[in-house]
Amino acid sequence: MNRDPYIRHTRPCLSSCSCQAEAECVPGDGHTLVRLSGEFDADTVHVFREVLEATGEATDLVVDLSSVTFADTSLLHALLDARKRVVLAGPLPRQFHRILDLTGLVQLFAAASDVDAASRSFSG
Repeated sequence: MNRDPYIRHTRPCLSSCSCQAEAECVPGDGHTLVRLSGEFDADTVHVFREVLEATGEATDLVVDLSSVTFADTSLLHALLDARKRVVLAGPLPRQFHRILDLTGLVQLFAAASDVDAASRSFSG
């Protein structure tokens, strides 16, 4: 697997709509930022999984969900599989927050209002 410090994957959705899923990885001070945008479901979540794999040995991740327009349990499953310390940066998509509530996993992930606040959670 390519371990470039800056990885960007873009993949169009398989349905007839023109939605896309994008993920990019940006190394930061003491953590790695993973920015997601678009729609994440069973057809597109591999984009996120590929970026997670590319983070290699990084253990602290800020996952920016502020540009995610749709997310189902496929994204939740990928986050659980990450086996890294994750802080979700928001605002979280409404339906994804509901999934976290319904599954009882809302307490499992730290959440912050934005990327800056999430990044500060790893300093100090």
